[in-house]
Amino acid sequence: MKKGEEIATIIGSSLGLIGALLIIIIFLYFKENKIFYRKLVFILSIYDLFQSLSYLLPGNSNENLCKIQYYFLAIFASTSQFWSASISLTSYLKIAKEFDDKKLNKIQKWLHLIMFIPIIVLVIIVGYSHDYNKFKNLLILYSFNWTYIIICLIFYILTMIRLRKIIKFLSKEFSSTVKKSQMNQVWIQIRMSLIPLIQIILLIPATIRRLRNMINSSVPDITAVDILHSLLATSQGFWDFWIFIIFDSEMRNKLKHCSSRKNFNNFQDLDSINYELIEKRDGNEISNYD
Repeated sequence: MKKGEEIATIIGSSLGLIGALLIIIIFLYFKENKIFYRKLVFILSIYDLFQSLSYLLPGNSNENLCKIQYYFLAIFASTSQFWSASISLTSYLKIAKEFDDKKLNKIQKWLHLIMFIPIIVLVIIVGYSHDYNKFKNLLILYSFNWTYIIICLIFYILTMIRLRKIIKFLSKEFSSTVKKSQMNQVWIQIRMSLIPLIQIILLIPATIRRLRNMINSSVPDITAVDILHSLLATSQGFWDFWIFIIFDSEMRNKLKHCSSRKNFNNFQDLDSINYELIEKRDGNEISNYD
């Protein structure tokens, strides 16, 4: 790996790891992981966290660390892509087929089991070949990732078609109160649909790079594409943080309220300390007067 790609990988993976970690902490603090659609984001953030960590491990510095990194990559290199495809499917079933959260929760549990099939395949291949970067191994990994991206794209398009029909319908019917409630649900689904869309965009540079190598391994690398690949490949946690924390007014209000309450408690603590100091001072003054 070239120096520029190394730096780009460290930056992209660090941003992805920080974004995913912040989502996990915030969702646990506010118990947002109990709300079904945010539970899906919470699970995705865990996979994003470990995927970013896999690329940050200093495998080049030590043989044992190198082996650990190989297995980490085999386990987590495609989990974010798989879960993005799962969220794309879940969003479609919610919007188009009107599945309730109870039914969708059962489906997501099955999806977890299915996810382990490609993981086991990749772990066996890496363990057998002792080399994650071999052409055959990369081809198998990207075959899985491209399958997940195709699933993302199909269900993203189907979901957006359905959402457009719902928005048109809501614009003509219902009272303003009902419309506002329904539109809030629509915006949640639009936000969820951004997950597979982002995953598709992030994988474009990697796809260009790998396809060029597969078609003709002797073609010179395109530096900009290689750096974008390294920068974007594991940065999904960063973009999810913007979508579900920064651009979510409800989460912003919760964070703001939490911060205000903490400041208020700090002021209360400060007042009580000042009060105690005043009482102590007055007591001393009285005793001196006596």
